[in-house]
Amino acid sequence: MKAAKPLVAIAILIAVAGAAYALISRAVQTDILLSDVIATPIEEAKGSVAVFMTIRNSGGPDRLVSARSIVAQRSRLDHAVADAGLPIPADSTPSLAPDGAFILMDGMGGDLQEGRMIPVTLRFENAGEFRTQARLAPPRSRGDVGDFGLYGIGDICRVEEGEPLPQVGIAVEPDGDGWRVRVQADDFTFAPDLVDEAHVPGTGHGHLYLGGLKLQRLYEPEARIGALPPGKHQVRVTLSTNDHRAYVVDDLPVSATAEIIVR
Repeated sequence: MKAAKPLVAIAILIAVAGAAYALISRAVQTDILLSDVIATPIEEAKGSVAVFMTIRNSGGPDRLVSARSIVAQRSRLDHAVADAGLPIPADSTPSLAPDGAFILMDGMGGDLQEGRMIPVTLRFENAGEFRTQARLAPPRSRGDVGDFGLYGIGDICRVEEGEPLPQVGIAVEPDGDGWRVRVQADDFTFAPDLVDEAHVPGTGHGHLYLGGLKLQRLYEPEARIGALPPGKHQVRVTLSTNDHRAYVVDDLPVSATAEIIVR
């Protein structure tokens, strides 16, 4: 009987350890995965940094409501259409991107040297808080897009006389638990084979946004958006050149919007 006591004690320890491991696994299990997290100083704004990343949501609809960093005096979701934050569709892979909504941090402390790691905390409405780190990349210019009511930072492409005049329209309709987006583009050709290549007038790709958040590039005139959280949502499509500049015709961006209301 005495020899059996150590075996019983070991068995109890194994059971306790197994239960603790299961509890920890459940605690860290999540439907949200953050990747490709980088930060870039903005040339025209000393001490300001833009943070970009990919957000993989393998679960239900959610919302990114805030972001902060212990090394920044202020942080906000720049270009978010609604005060409630950025809606994240179910089963989607949107991005905080230079050509969409992103995290803007002001009053950064320390030297903004390339390679430095910036701690970032994101808070989602359903999934809770996530901590990550953004690696500092070379600075970027704010560009001209903000002067034309476009999201993000970057440059535009003015359509010159004699070139095709791209136009775009958008229609959104229910599709199961999500939404089907149909794009009507005139004097424009979707050219996936030319992406990252030199500008060819009248060709390029589209960008699909939800509340300012970039959902994806469009290489064809149709896309699907997964289930959304309750509220009023703005869907927007813009047309861009092969070298990623937003088309502008007569000082107006080539863009169209639609509204989704989820009750």
